[in-house]
Amino acid sequence: MRRKVCIVAVLLATLISAAYAESYLPAPMIETARPPMVALTFDDGPSAHTNRILDLLERYGGRSTFFVSGPRVQANANTIIRAFNMGNEIANHSWTHQNMRLQSREEIIYEIQRASEIQRSSSAIASVTGMSPPMLRPPFGMSDERVVNVATELGYSIIKWTLDPIDWRYRDADVVYNSIMSQVENNAIILAHDTRPTTADAMERVIPRLIERGFQLVTVSELLYSIYGRLEPGRIYGSYTAAK
Repeated sequence: MRRKVCIVAVLLATLISAAYAESYLPAPMIETARPPMVALTFDDGPSAHTNRILDLLERYGGRSTFFVSGPRVQANANTIIRAFNMGNEIANHSWTHQNMRLQSREEIIYEIQRASEIQRSSSAIASVTGMSPPMLRPPFGMSDERVVNVATELGYSIIKWTLDPIDWRYRDADVVYNSIMSQVENNAIILAHDTRPTTADAMERVIPRLIERGFQLVTVSELLYSIYGRLEPGRIYGSYTAAK
């Protein structure tokens, strides 16, 4: 009897793991001929450095996605309005920047529905841009089956990244620039933080150089729609890849 219980437990664990792993599987790819694209994404802002990045995007005709923190949106409304009006994307990076993997499903649901990481942030964004973003980047990129299930229920796609220059750690414009330019490729989702002055310094070189190399700078949703044709709630797009 004990052996049967163990077997059932193992099977259940396998099914749960498989269900979570399935959220990483790509949707059917659409074959379309287009110039190479990259999506620059910026987390944790807006900040005093965000407008420098917006100036560069405006100068070179690029767009990006800003995964913003709810309180910072309220404190930097004019910056968000400018970014949104320029065609940039404003997406969700939670309210208090907590690791959702350390929370129970009930805690995640409570935070989302009651003074939530996701819903409160969406409300702050909506008060400025007039729309609620359907994309979530969990703090630290941390997610598990509980986060995926709740995101699915609330209609959020989960956006991670494919290239990470670790700008929050190195805080060196040359290191950030070299990390990005040595590994960037078509369809890259690049993680950066517009809260760092050294990241803004690096973008002074990264953005024009990407343009010179023939990349279109687009929002995450533009990039993913061009590849998959749609965004699915609960689907995880991107992965962890730290640049060297």
